Amino acid sequence: MINMFCRKISVIIFVSLFMFSFSYMQVWGAEKAQIKKNQVLSIQDCVAFAINNSPVIKKYEYNLEIANSNVGIAKSVYFPTLGAGVGIYQDYNSNKNYDGSSNRELPSAAVTFNQLIWNFGKASSLIKMEQFYRLGAEYQFMDSICNTIYDVKSKYYAVLRAQGLVEIAKNNVLINEKNYERARKYAESGKRTKIDVVNAEVYLSEARIALVDAQNEYDNALADLGNSLFVAYAPDFKIKEVDTFRFRDDYPSSILHSASSKIVDVAFKTGVERNILSSELKKLPFNLEQAIELAYKSSPDLWVLESTLKAMQQSVLYIKRQYYPDLTGNIGYGYNNTKDLSNNNLNMSVNLTSSLNIKQLKHEIDRAMAEVNLASNDIDHFRQNLYFSVKKAYINVDKNARQIPAAQEKVRQALENFELADKLYDEGKGDYILWQNARENYNEAKIEYVDTLYHYNMSLADLEIAMHYHLDDLHSQAEHAMHYHHKEIIEKLEESLHCQREHHEHPNHEHGEDDLLH
Repeated sequence: MINMFCRKISVIIFVSLFMFSFSYMQVWGAEKAQIKKNQVLSIQDCVAFAINNSPVIKKYEYNLEIANSNVGIAKSVYFPTLGAGVGIYQDYNSNKNYDGSSNRELPSAAVTFNQLIWNFGKASSLIKMEQFYRLGAEYQFMDSICNTIYDVKSKYYAVLRAQGLVEIAKNNVLINEKNYERARKYAESGKRTKIDVVNAEVYLSEARIALVDAQNEYDNALADLGNSLFVAYAPDFKIKEVDTFRFRDDYPSSILHSASSKIVDVAFKTGVERNILSSELKKLPFNLEQAIELAYKSSPDLWVLESTLKAMQQSVLYIKRQYYPDLTGNIGYGYNNTKDLSNNNLNMSVNLTSSLNIKQLKHEIDRAMAEVNLASNDIDHFRQNLYFSVKKAYINVDKNARQIPAAQEKVRQALENFELADKLYDEGKGDYILWQNARENYNEAKIEYVDTLYHYNMSLADLEIAMHYHLDDLHSQAEHAMHYHHKEIIEKLEESLHCQREHHEHPNHEHGEDDLLH
């Protein structure tokens, strides 16, 4: 059973935040931060922009407002109904014994006051049903924020990957440019044949094409990230590395900015490319069984389904109670001006009324019971899918974490092999095919390392969204964008959504589900 305290805190925080901070929204909209040209954004900055701009989050906020209104509408059945009316009273008199008749239009007025006294639980069932639907809307709103963070993360990691591939492609062009110049010099001196020059030129062309492709992939990845931030028409920007995705394929600036014709004058030292920064591996604060249990406790999607089931159960009660009558009280005052005198009347009554179609009601109950069974089946189905989603994500995190050191070692070995092949070729002891194979292996090893980092970070993001357990604290760091200006509320939000790593359990409480419905 889902820890109700976790739910209660989450619901209260989210509702309080948006209800209390609504007055800030127009002011903040006028002061909303804009991306500057070539600005370097962190992942926290990107999350802030996305949450502040997201029409998806706004959609679920509006849905929550609708759900709140529906609860108010359901409760209004207990509120008295006032009625008033004025009109013209037509007074027509005719007498056959007397010659003549009269016709007058005289005023009349009335005021009524109707109050439901009791309808045998129908109103309370309807109210609870709408309250459970409101809970579902609150959970969907919470989920929209988590999904927005996930979308930003996935696009952010894709940009980091594309950025690494561009660096690799640039350096591959530099290597091939250097080799082309070297082969041309060797051919002119007779140390090597012309075929080496032709081959070097072909591989250089391929490297330049690959660089164009890598740059295009980077541009598209950056556009996708901008789309996830909802910042159309914003200027180009850059992003920062994250601790779990750090890669650089650096060359000296003198090489990077030298013309191709001068590259031959620069000593070719691949050792500088050892500057592949070590990325941190996150230690998960739970095992697989704990991850699955946390997912069951923290999933807003599961909460939505469970609140829908509760609403369906209340719907059955509401329909069954249509058999019962309504007990109402009425008070009315009327004024009527007749031909000869005026009339004032005050009436009071208590009425017990009922109107039903037994056959129709029977089928409505059957339909409501089927909807309850459907909602229960949806929960079972979702729990099955959630179990395997978490399990798959957890396994992928473990696999990718174990592959990163191996990928790093492969880069080191490929670099060592390439340096050796380059030295042999330079000394005339190795052929061109050996050199090109070593270069390609080195290039592919770096690409594989970047891809491994990307898959590792994506598997972490997949695990987070499956569990709704945040391994980093992006709610607090993006609080200004979300109009959250109250630190103590943010801290409670982080704790309820597991943003702080040391919090894995929620304390028990003695309140029941009804506490969530008020």
